[in-house]
Amino acid sequence: KLMYLAWKSFLPFSLNFLLFIIGFKLLLVYYMWLMKISIKLMES
Repeated sequence: KLMYLAWKSFLPFSLNFLLFIIGFKLLLVYYMWLMKISIKLMES
């Protein structure tokens, strides 16, 4: 019973944490990609 309550409170937190990390990585990749494109545009 106690384990169940602990999981119930812990699971949403860990899921949010995972989503945050994944989103952050995607944002980072997207930012790098934009920088590359802008550099190419400046060169041409």
